[in-house]
Amino acid sequence: MRLHTAAELADRSGVVRALGRGEDPDAVDAHGWTALHRAAAASEASAEAATVVIEALVDAGATVDLLTADGRTALYLAAEFSPSIGPLEALIAAGANPDVSDEYGNHITENADAAVVVEYLAELTGRAVPATVQPVRFERRLTPAEWKAAERQIAAIFEQLEDRGYVTAADAGTTQSDGFDDCTAIVHARGLGATEIVGFCFYTRQDSSRARATGHLDLAFWGAPDGGAAVMLEAGHGVVAACAEAGFDVEWDGSLSSRPSINLLPAS
Repeated sequence: MRLHTAAELADRSGVVRALGRGEDPDAVDAHGWTALHRAAAASEASAEAATVVIEALVDAGATVDLLTADGRTALYLAAEFSPSIGPLEALIAAGANPDVSDEYGNHITENADAAVVVEYLAELTGRAVPATVQPVRFERRLTPAEWKAAERQIAAIFEQLEDRGYVTAADAGTTQSDGFDDCTAIVHARGLGATEIVGFCFYTRQDSSRARATGHLDLAFWGAPDGGAAVMLEAGHGVVAACAEAGFDVEWDGSLSSRPSINLLPAS
């Protein structure tokens, strides 16, 4: 098993074997991610397993503050995906800078998902806890039948979006960067130009996993041709409209720092 794959699976034994074969802990994959980036994103599935992988990579000399192509550090990714502070503590102990933002200016405290992670980072950085980190919603694990039904409904929404000029992708890689790359590949395969589409809409395998566990699916979007604020917002509103037309309740604050979230739970 290669290093990046083992890190993405939070497989410490696989990581140790790959490092033992001489793989470079700072090598980047096709998407510009290091194994440490992959391990940080893997913290969503198992924060404990990801933490020991992070520690193994750091012990092997991994550089903690290397950036992905879109300007995110491993700590920034751990804040986005981890439900607990363990992976973040491991990175902080290794010297990671907690006071960071992505290339769009979104501070790590604004991008963090779990309330305990937000509070931990706010204390470290001296930033106030973002006011948006307080919605309480009902969550429960979907049954296999409920998830299959939801997938069919989402596929129908994606068909509508395709008819309206979007490029869509389901289970597109692990991260939003992967999803963007997958949609870009679809555009090229269809022989389209950026001016010939409205934008992208997709969800990743991480999003699927979270949706099955909580009953809420977060969608990612991008506005063509250049990802500017105006076209991004237009694309986002188009996605929300399509979901609402299909009868779903959708949560979105209308900003570029958040994603539309579909409530997949059947009405009681």
